Amino acid sequence: MAPHMFDPRTQNNYIVWHNDEKLEAFIRQIIETTKPDRWVETGTHMGWTSMWVAKNFPKLPIFTVEIDNEYFRKSCENLAEFPQVTIRQDASPNFLQKLMPLFREGLTMFWLDAHWWPPVPLREECRIVAALDKYVCLIDDFSVWQPDFSGDTFFTLPPCNGDAYLNDISYVSSELGEKYWRPCYESKPGYKGVGLFTKGVPYSPPPEYMRAESLGEFISLRGMSIEKRKNEPDFPIYPLHPSCGRTG
Repeated sequence: MAPHMFDPRTQNNYIVWHNDEKLEAFIRQIIETTKPDRWVETGTHMGWTSMWVAKNFPKLPIFTVEIDNEYFRKSCENLAEFPQVTIRQDASPNFLQKLMPLFREGLTMFWLDAHWWPPVPLREECRIVAALDKYVCLIDDFSVWQPDFSGDTFFTLPPCNGDAYLNDISYVSSELGEKYWRPCYESKPGYKGVGLFTKGVPYSPPPEYMRAESLGEFISLRGMSIEKRKNEPDFPIYPLHPSCGRTG
């Protein structure tokens, strides 16, 4: 039994895949189908996600990085029993860049989840991933509409005017492209969205889990949802990230 199964900061007990059974089934299916040569996670947190992958795919090499001192220590203790896990303490872009020669060998599957505090490294992570000839890249806490799955909100630091943006396709399209897959089933409280991006891999997810979407379709669905909810006093409206070159 891993020693750290409760996070006092978030007040969460052990949780993976947002307690979303369909997301868990999808993760299992995509690993079994694409057969990656390694799983790479940014944002180890308590090590719970890597624990799940290690237990369910014991022959799959796992590389994970955490920058926070406390989480790094606890995740090291949680993952100590799994020899296939390599864990490092570093900024995630540094970690990814150092391992690029390895990532170019075979197929790497990425789980990008280093969203704890600003400045968020996600766009830089995506830029590094996009330099590969092939990859499977999953972004956690990814906002989509109809059905609505919530995502993280990223706040920039001065001198970037303190603007806030949602973790959505507008935030990463300039790095990973405008086409992706997103969850298509009923969302429930506590669920979070996931964005799937692939390159050089002949894979399409099962239609009961994910559907294809483009930046244009996302903007259209977003606009319809905002129109319906614009008078709700507690409904925040965040702008599209300017890097996507769109407004709406």
